[in-house]
Amino acid sequence: MQLGDVAYYPTNRVSVEILTDNTYVSVENLLKDKQGKCLSTCVPTEGNVIEYKTNDILIGNIRPYLRKIWLANNNGGTNADVVLVRILESQTSILQPKFLYHILSDEKFFEYNNQYAKGAKMPRGDKSMILKYIIPIPPLDEQERIVAILDKFDSLVNDISEGLPAEINARKQQYEHYRNKLLTFDEAA
Repeated sequence: MQLGDVAYYPTNRVSVEILTDNTYVSVENLLKDKQGKCLSTCVPTEGNVIEYKTNDILIGNIRPYLRKIWLANNNGGTNADVVLVRILESQTSILQPKFLYHILSDEKFFEYNNQYAKGAKMPRGDKSMILKYIIPIPPLDEQERIVAILDKFDSLVNDISEGLPAEINARKQQYEHYRNKLLTFDEAA
C-alpha cells in the first residue's frame, strides 16, 4: 500500500508554553543516521507548533540525506521542518507504529525520499511523494516478529550495556574454540 493509505500528516497545534527541551523536536535536535533525538537547545518561547503524540514518526525534512528519524516516546511539539507521520485511526488494527518506523528507517525509504527532494543547497523532502511511498503490510503477528528481531539487533549494535557483553562473550567462545583446536595434538606413534 502507499503510505498515504495508512498514515497522514497531523496538523493539530500545541502552545510552546507547555514544551520542554525534551518535548520540542526540530531538525536541529533530530540526530543523523537514524540515531533518534537529543534534548533541544532552542525551544521556541511564543506561539504554537505542530503537536506530535507517542508512536508518531518524526522525520527531518531538510537535507533528507542525513537520515534523521525518531519514533516518539512522548507527546510534544515540532516545527514545519519535520515531517510528522501518524497512522490513521482506521488502520491501527493492521499496522503497528514500530513496524512502520522500521520501514521508514530503511535505506530504501531514504533513497526514495532523496530522489524526490527539491532544492540544491538545503534540499527538502517532497511531502506529497513521501505519502506515495509503497510499504508492505504483513499480518500483525509477522510485524511483531520482525519488530522483535530488528529491536534485538538494534540493541546489540547501539546499546553498549547489551551489545558489548554479547560481543565479549562471542570473542571468549571464539578464543576457547581456537585454543582447543591449537592445543590439541595427535599423539606420536
